[in-house]
Amino acid sequence: MKNTYSPTKFESIPADEASVIQSMQNLLQGKMDRSYEKGNTKRDAHPKHLALLKAEFEIASNLPEELKVGLFQKEKTYSAWIRVSNASGTPQPDKKKDFRGFAIKLMGVDGEKYLKEEKQTQDFVLMSHPTMPLGTAKLFHDAVYYALKWNPLVLLLNFTLTGKGHILKELNKGKKNHTSPLDIRYWSTTPYLFGENQVVKYSLVPTSSNKSSLPNELTDTYLTDNIEKHLREHDATFDFLVQFQKDPLLMPVEDAAVEWKETDSPFIKVATLKIPQQTFRTKERDELAEEMSFSPGHALLEHQPIGGINRARVEIYKNLSKFRHVRDNRKMLEPKD
Repeated sequence: MKNTYSPTKFESIPADEASVIQSMQNLLQGKMDRSYEKGNTKRDAHPKHLALLKAEFEIASNLPEELKVGLFQKEKTYSAWIRVSNASGTPQPDKKKDFRGFAIKLMGVDGEKYLKEEKQTQDFVLMSHPTMPLGTAKLFHDAVYYALKWNPLVLLLNFTLTGKGHILKELNKGKKNHTSPLDIRYWSTTPYLFGENQVVKYSLVPTSSNKSSLPNELTDTYLTDNIEKHLREHDATFDFLVQFQKDPLLMPVEDAAVEWKETDSPFIKVATLKIPQQTFRTKERDELAEEMSFSPGHALLEHQPIGGINRARVEIYKNLSKFRHVRDNRKMLEPKD
């Protein structure tokens, strides 16, 4: 299959981006090396998983022709794994306000992949906020640099004095005490190709009738507890949606901090995610959660990641996953159905 899916007409890559990404990777790898003993090396991003869940991803029937692209060409149900996580780069109690991550890995997906390390998967990496406040690779690098090489106070002062205080406000705004990861909406925050000539973002909207409530006293594990309570007696369901880029100025590719407004381009349902009742708090499931790797780059060519944050994530996730697995003497695992 000839790769005709070129992102170059949508992207604008800074001349120094490769060195910025390499510097950020070095900083994060150094943090991992210092923070964890060998044999227990956590991810650099979203290191604390709340649950690893089995799921089904059902492509909608009778989609219009313009939506029948790549994964969505025909009605089909895929087996999936979902890793639910806290976003903080340091594992912390659930009672601390945070963003939540929701990474979906579909299995048995045929077709040529953007990254060749997994042959039969398609990942969707989402977050509980419509934007990524550190919306460029350079901003993300600077935040990592000042936080790790100095301390969070220096980061606060630097961003405030250089006119970036609004970024820190948006980061604080996105951190919440959610009732349950099964109750909330998620967004990809970053863009992806949708065939040769379209760009989209993704979103996941909860549709379950059952909802959790906050406990009277927030505990260190209340989010996992609420997921467990939900799935003990009820399934969980979500609508999976795509949003097309209509205007490259209002809906930029290279700045993930800019929200693509639904008034400019509404989201369209293309699939249903179903998480059946299950038991997931087991040693085997926890080990599998640590072995798995998720990346925007685990994608069909038709859905490959674009934009600076995605270019950085693909490179950094790939190399730090290899570092983590080699350091802990773990095998790189591509899960099966």
